[in-house]
Amino acid sequence: MKKIITFMMIISSIIIFASINTNNFNIIKNIYQGKSITNIKPYPTNFKNQINYKNKSIYIIQNPLFIIGGQYITDWSNFERGLYLSDSLPYVNGITTGYHTKGINITSGVYFFSPNLTKQELLIQQNPAIDSNSDRAPLINTIYKNSGYSEPYKTYIIHSIEFNPWDFMRFSFSEINLVGGKFPDLVDINPLGILHNTYGEGYSNAMLAAELSLIPYKGFQIYAEYAQDDIVVGATEAGAEGYKPTAIAYAFGGRYVNKINDIYISPKIEYYTIYTWMYNRWQKLLKFTAEYDNIEIPMGFDYGNDMNGFLFGLDLYKENIEIKLTIENYNIGIINLDTNYNDERKKEKENWKIYSPIKNKTILGIKFSFEI
Repeated sequence: MKKIITFMMIISSIIIFASINTNNFNIIKNIYQGKSITNIKPYPTNFKNQINYKNKSIYIIQNPLFIIGGQYITDWSNFERGLYLSDSLPYVNGITTGYHTKGINITSGVYFFSPNLTKQELLIQQNPAIDSNSDRAPLINTIYKNSGYSEPYKTYIIHSIEFNPWDFMRFSFSEINLVGGKFPDLVDINPLGILHNTYGEGYSNAMLAAELSLIPYKGFQIYAEYAQDDIVVGATEAGAEGYKPTAIAYAFGGRYVNKINDIYISPKIEYYTIYTWMYNRWQKLLKFTAEYDNIEIPMGFDYGNDMNGFLFGLDLYKENIEIKLTIENYNIGIINLDTNYNDERKKEKENWKIYSPIKNKTILGIKFSFEI
């Protein structure tokens, strides 16, 4: 097993909205008080009616509704490395809307990406039968052979419903629909589509997500997250072996928050498992990745797929200052998001394991952020 040690240091400045939570400070403060609040960022900290514009973004709050639009960093997770929409992305262009009441929140996000396709990637997009779908396979030898969805659009659409029955408990269910190769229509982005099937044949990749946060006593949080791209259910999918294998990710974590003077100190531990074919697809426009400066970045877990491991962290917060120290250790398989989705190993669906040769990677990180 090959062992790799990586050191990362990130220094960033963040310009924030006066009434919008853009980092974890408000979340940490509430955990210390024994309350579990939404982990979606950005998100209003109060619902006083207002309209404001700052740093390429506009936000409108009309209690109990809000709209945030423009370019901003977003994160929908308690984890340092979220599984389905995390701040692994430098920023997003789009809109976040929500309906906030005591006990139930409904939030939707629509984020637009402009990917670049190579000639080979374009040919794959244009092939209507690239996914071996039996209904579309006959098209390959007709005038429709290049009728696959190949317009340069990629849109991440998420609908989430969140329940907060008590201060110490919060759980949510989310549906994600990645629309690629066509500009999304009203059916695709319908914010009322929560818990409805918005999957579109040939241009859509859907995902289910769930998460839970418990605070059994003040300052101590237990949290979990689950994301499901696909799952194979034995005999009910006979004949589909190797088509879309089980692709899930899950994580468990715990943190303790203490306060010394004006500084919140929060050690934490997190465990992650990311299945081999998570986030992947035949078509680039249907992979859960985004492109920045010609670098492809996962929209969920920062490091991709086919791995598991631990993260140990220490977070320090003081009003407008955040310092994060992390030590991560992962076992990483040979299959990644560049692996062809037609790979024969995709048929091996029993007893999931990381694919050999496996390398062990340790990552040391320091992140310093401040707000202006």
